[in-house]
Amino acid sequence: MLIQPRPDDEKTIMGLFSLVPELKDVNHLNEVMATYQEDDFYLYFFQDEPHDPITGLLGYEFYQDKVILVRRVIVTPGSPKKATQSQMLSDLQEQHPDKMLMGTFDTQTAIDKWRKHY
Repeated sequence: MLIQPRPDDEKTIMGLFSLVPELKDVNHLNEVMATYQEDDFYLYFFQDEPHDPITGLLGYEFYQDKVILVRRVIVTPGSPKKATQSQMLSDLQEQHPDKMLMGTFDTQTAIDKWRKHY
């Protein structure tokens, strides 16, 4: 299930972003964090069940009228990567059934694999 982070979840978000190699640089990480403060950019945590630990982070933006551009699909170590990614994308699609999910260079492979089974 996708859960919208609270304002006091910034450290958790930064910890999940630190799992991405290119976001190890603090300046770049701060730029990415600032991007998700803008309109049309969204971050959501992922949990399997309401009281389970957070196992992922999904970042996306609304692009034009009918497209959601998935920018980040981050899964915690120890979680089943493919299954968690697929569930995150399925939950997002169910929340926005009238929109098409598209990816960036980094996320398109995960979306293509998900699309084959969705």
